[in-house]
Amino acid sequence: MVTFSEHLRTRSDDELVALLLQRPDLAAPSPSTLSSLAARASSRTSLERALAGVDGAVVQALEALVALHDGGSEVTAQDVATAVGADGARGERVLQAIDRARELALVWTEGDVLHPAPGLAELLGPYPAGLAPATGAAVADLTQLADAPAAARSVLDALTWGPPVGVGPAPGTPAAAAVDWLLEHRLLAPGDARHVVLPREVALALREGRTHRSPAAAPVAATTGVPHAPALVAAESAAAAERMVRLVALLVRTWEQNPAPVLRSGGLGVRELRRIAATLEVEEQEAALVVEIAAAAGFVAEDGEESPSFAPTLAVDEWLNSDLPTRWATLARTWASMVRTPWMVGGRDERGGVRAALDPELSRPWAPRVRRAVLSVLADQPPGTVLRTEAVLEQLRWRTPRSVPPEAAVAATLREAGELGVLGAGALSTAGRALLDEIARTSDAHPPDRPAIDAPSPEAALADALPAPVSDLLLQGDLTGIVPGRPTPELAALLERSAVIESRGAALTVRFTPESVRAALDVGGTADDLLAGLAAHARDGVPQPLEYLVRDAGRRHGQLRAGYAASYVRADDPAMLAGLVEDPRLAELGLVRLAPTVLGSVVPPRELLTVLREHGLAPLAEGPGGQVLRPEPLVHRVRSRRGPRQVGAGPRRPDTLSPEQRAELVAALVPLLRDAEASGAGVEGGDEARHEPAATNPVSALGVLREAAAQGREVWLEMVGPHGAHQRRRVRPVHVEGGRVRVRDEARDAELTVAVHRIASVTPV
Repeated sequence: MVTFSEHLRTRSDDELVALLLQRPDLAAPSPSTLSSLAARASSRTSLERALAGVDGAVVQALEALVALHDGGSEVTAQDVATAVGADGARGERVLQAIDRARELALVWTEGDVLHPAPGLAELLGPYPAGLAPATGAAVADLTQLADAPAAARSVLDALTWGPPVGVGPAPGTPAAAAVDWLLEHRLLAPGDARHVVLPREVALALREGRTHRSPAAAPVAATTGVPHAPALVAAESAAAAERMVRLVALLVRTWEQNPAPVLRSGGLGVRELRRIAATLEVEEQEAALVVEIAAAAGFVAEDGEESPSFAPTLAVDEWLNSDLPTRWATLARTWASMVRTPWMVGGRDERGGVRAALDPELSRPWAPRVRRAVLSVLADQPPGTVLRTEAVLEQLRWRTPRSVPPEAAVAATLREAGELGVLGAGALSTAGRALLDEIARTSDAHPPDRPAIDAPSPEAALADALPAPVSDLLLQGDLTGIVPGRPTPELAALLERSAVIESRGAALTVRFTPESVRAALDVGGTADDLLAGLAAHARDGVPQPLEYLVRDAGRRHGQLRAGYAASYVRADDPAMLAGLVEDPRLAELGLVRLAPTVLGSVVPPRELLTVLREHGLAPLAEGPGGQVLRPEPLVHRVRSRRGPRQVGAGPRRPDTLSPEQRAELVAALVPLLRDAEASGAGVEGGDEARHEPAATNPVSALGVLREAAAQGREVWLEMVGPHGAHQRRRVRPVHVEGGRVRVRDEARDAELTVAVHRIASVTPV
């Protein structure tokens, strides 16, 4: 009988390359031989990852195969199609699902006979398709039911389609009499003291040979009504995109003036989040999204000070100087790929504490996969279609029934996509579709040999949706102004400096106040410069009230001056200070005459005293009350840091490679595996050592044990006892799971359970 390992050896190079590309965990780190590849492909972790990415049709076909195969009979693809009740076009879909499972090495073939991959039966649970394990008895005789008690049929109907285990009824009841009759006629089997089990042979007879009620089919998405017009979706998407870019920029401008302190446990405090939400004029949930995206994009980070704070980074300057589509595309790509989960901010953790924004514990590796899955569901609908959370979840239950995301994550993804502009009016926008296409081009789901998707970039898609910017400003006599559309960058910068935003929408309304005009003069320029800038954009010139306001603010601006002085020098006799300000040797002190007997300096007092003494003067330090101070000498101490020694960056991880680079590496790996298999030597640097007739590596040993358990074959098992003594026994593996293997020794007529770490080697008989 052909084994799973032997089947992999018969696959062509192209088939092996396709397998490694579709299941990348099999290639990282590189397996040393095809036998070790088979062992890794049949491990529980790898099988779980493979099952997490297949749809309901593949899962149903695998359940049917495992259920039929458990009886020891040969199963073909047509048998599986018949078992799920598929014929005609539906039968073709079942065959396609089996082909998909074979591509992923979840199923292997021996001629027309199908075999589930080793370990797959354990992963699908004890009752695949709701069927109990086979008892080995002949097909059940249901004609006996004609003489059964009235309640017997109801008991069987309750267990027929699973689960096949029921709780025994109370003694003395009609149901108990019916159960006793079914047990006596072997239509039920005893489980434990309280449960009964419907044997697989009886269940299949009651189901008329079928493992499932009906073939699995993709559900029809429940839309919310008539699809939105493309113009509406584009307009709403563009408005949301512009708003998100503005919020991130405002966050940066706020924290560059007043950095937010970092909590001792990491993250942003609740009060700081409320403060930034008030500044941005948004809800705390949306403020958390803005903060998380800005941090994930590298625009804000901890400053590394002794009392750390969140502050903008150098990378944000280039982003601020880019155009609107480029800035939005950066934020959208960051959101789609980041592992952060902003929707969890404000919730409670396992210890009952409040989860903070930027908390290191809010990273979830599956978050990008959920975002992509949700957007893919929307992308498969007609343009303008709006789906609610329940409808998206229903589609995801079909697409990946083994890895359905939480409802809260799906709802949050839809909300965040709308706030970011990936959705417009609840439907996937053109820019959002372009973002999803770009992700597909750079992911494993789009193999390099597949034709490239001809789609615009997210930047180009958003640029087409944005309205044309306007440079006109309608100034009115009540000190307000209106921009009839989206302002140009120059006009937007001018209004941001000199006015207060009152409302946004189809038009932008601003108001000029004495405080806003003074703020514009504070950052540079004069009243004439500000009036000239406003006149350049005003259709009808600057109204007289606004001109009076600007000139009055300019006349009073700068009448008071403020400077910096870190220390001072004073003397009772002005002659003692004569010439110090003009002395070029003291220029580094930045001395300024504040009064005839007082000089100010820009350097700290200790440095001021040192320099003056070096030039022959004899100053003393004094306190705020004039008392003489005797400062101690300044000494330095540093904290010992015994962290890990810094090393080089090392080789690139496989998940950082592009799909093209990964395909090249996998294509080069397959010939090496075949050469190693032929020569019996492993590839240096792999995770297994040398390939020997006896599997000594734990991964390879588990693979051999799983294959032997699936086929009922015997192996030579070498074990290490508690005292280090070796023992070699000929056994038949029964079950492999959880780091333990249950085997039967036919020679001693005994069963034993062996921990994997005590296995020295496994050799097939």
